[in-house]
Amino acid sequence: MTGTSIDNLRYKWKTPPKFGEGFCYLDTDYGKIRVFDTKGNLPIIINVPDGPNVIEHQATLIQNLAKNYRVICFEYPGLGFSFPNSKYDYSFESGANLLNQIMDILELERVSLLFSCSNGYYAMKAAMNNPERFRHIFLSQTPSAEGLLTWTEKSIPSLIKRPLIGQVANAIYAKKFAGIWYQYALPKSSTSRFNFTEIAQTSIHKGGCFCLSSLVQELKKDRHTELYLNEVPTTLVWGGADFTHRKTDKNSIKTHIHNCEIIEFNDCGHFPELERTKDYVQLITERIG
Repeated sequence: MTGTSIDNLRYKWKTPPKFGEGFCYLDTDYGKIRVFDTKGNLPIIINVPDGPNVIEHQATLIQNLAKNYRVICFEYPGLGFSFPNSKYDYSFESGANLLNQIMDILELERVSLLFSCSNGYYAMKAAMNNPERFRHIFLSQTPSAEGLLTWTEKSIPSLIKRPLIGQVANAIYAKKFAGIWYQYALPKSSTSRFNFTEIAQTSIHKGGCFCLSSLVQELKKDRHTELYLNEVPTTLVWGGADFTHRKTDKNSIKTHIHNCEIIEFNDCGHFPELERTKDYVQLITERIG
C-alpha cells in the first residue's frame, strides 16, 4: 500500500457538496474537480489556490480580476473539495495533464495562468508541452524544483514526509497544520492571519481535503524531471517577508526559465497575490493588457 492510497480511500466514497452560483464540478481523469468560473467573453486567467488555501481564499483576487478578465479558479486534487483518485500522483505531468484537460472541457484556446508555489511546476510543464495555449504565466513563491525540495526538507515536519504514517498524521492534524502554516507563511505584522486560518479550517471541518503529505512525498520523485521553458512570457512575484522562504533563492527559477521576470514585494509573505491584490492585478494588467 502506498501513502497516497490512504488519501484515495478516505475520499473514495465521499460526495463533494454543492456550492453556490459560479461553482461547478468537472469530471476529469483525476476525479471531480471543483471549479469557480466568472464566465464572459473576456481574456481568460486560470488561477489555482496554494494549499491549505482553497477557492474561497481567492475571492477578493477573483473579484478584482473579473473586472477585465474571465477568471477560472480550480482546486487541484487533494485540496479543498477536489477529492483525489488513484490516477492522480501529484507529478508535474499529472498536474499539467489535468490543466490541459480542464481547458479542453471548457473549450479554452489560449489563457494566462496565475499559479503559486509547487503549482507553478504544473504550469511550466503544461506550457512546455503546449506553449501555443498560454499567453503569460504569473508565478508566486516558485523557486527551482531543487530549491523547493530544499525548502520542503526545512519547512515540512519530518512525520509528514514519511509514507503511510505521514498520511495518517495529516488526516488527524490537518486543521492544526493549517493554523501553524499561516503563523510562518504570513508576515508577523499581517492582520489577515485569522481570516486565512478560519477559511482553511472551515473547509477541512466541512469535509474538504488538505493532502499535504501525499503532495510532498510525490513531488520529491519529480526533482530531476526536465523543466525548461522560454517560449511563454513568465513573471515571478516574490514575497520577501515569507519566513518559510527566507533562505530560498528566488533567482533559482531561472534554472527553468532563464528569461523569467522577477519582481519582489518586500512586505508580503507566501501569498503576494492575496496580500497585495491590487498591486498584483495592476501588474497583470500591465503585462497582458
